[in-house]
Amino acid sequence: MRETTFPKKKWGQNFLQDKNIARKIVAALQAAPGTPVIEIGPGAGALTEFLLQTGAPYCGIEIDSRLAEGLRQRFSGCPNFTLVEADFLEWDLAAALRERPQTPGRVVGNIPYNITSPILFKLFDHADDLETAVLMVQKEVAERLIAPPAGKEYGLLAVNGQLFAEIKLLFRVPAARFFPRPRVDSAVIKLDFKKGVRAQFPDFQLFKTVLRHCFQHRRKMLRKSLSMLFPAAFVTTLDFDLTRRPEQLSIAEWKALTELIHLHLSREPQRGKPGIY
Repeated sequence: MRETTFPKKKWGQNFLQDKNIARKIVAALQAAPGTPVIEIGPGAGALTEFLLQTGAPYCGIEIDSRLAEGLRQRFSGCPNFTLVEADFLEWDLAAALRERPQTPGRVVGNIPYNITSPILFKLFDHADDLETAVLMVQKEVAERLIAPPAGKEYGLLAVNGQLFAEIKLLFRVPAARFFPRPRVDSAVIKLDFKKGVRAQFPDFQLFKTVLRHCFQHRRKMLRKSLSMLFPAAFVTTLDFDLTRRPEQLSIAEWKALTELIHLHLSREPQRGKPGIY
């Protein structure tokens, strides 16, 4: 492998070596001419060549200048190819999506394991302007995303993921299909984003605050964890079963609980204002 495409450990680079899997990922994205595609970390270009063949307007976001140089040398002759040297987590995704406001974007990528959750939460934040994402992630992350309530895998990632998208685990990919070989297997997931999610909540920031706080204290009953956010007297006024733990609530129940809290706060805001809200 050339020095310009040799993986760097600090960026969690594991390059896909199987072209059949690359084709399957691109096929699942269903990219077409006129549909903008953003690839997170194109790396050595395993997905890029097949994405460009779809005719879709392509933009790759690559943090590694060595790999960016190799990608330009290989693909700069393609009219639908654009490359940005940037950290995807810092890149202005909203500005890029505003350039084509009538056409929701599609996202694809083999996601570094060490920054998977921040990338997913950034995509959730832009769900209204995205159509689909097809991502290669660590197998355990895929399982956490689709986990049902009451299981140990059910947590913040599952609630947010299932709130903002319909999620399917498409297929698993063994570690042997990568160079260097990671210590864990991967899985390819597809997210079809839902629109107008935040508008369904009277106070979405309150929902986020309560949800994150309670899952940070997931071993505690809701009564105990909520009393760390609100005065205990306020918590006792909530007509909700607070003897349960966070992983036992469905998304609909989390929504109902935070709507109830919002209602009580609106009646007596000076009494119930959260300490970290």
